[in-house]
Amino acid sequence: MDHKPAHETDEVDKLAALIQAGGFWRLAPEWVPRTGYVPPTRPVLIRVRDGLEHRWRHVHA
Repeated sequence: MDHKPAHETDEVDKLAALIQAGGFWRLAPEWVPRTGYVPPTRPVLIRVRDGLEHRWRHVHA
């Protein structure tokens, strides 16, 4: 369950819009497979966001 403030959950919506528009694949190298991934549902995107935030804090600590 997502317990983030509304301004932070907006980031999940932005990530979903980016993926839906195909923007994510412009960031990935051509050798990265384009199929076989879990669908980017809201719970998956929340986990992605949380993982990126965790990694960011770890790298910039």
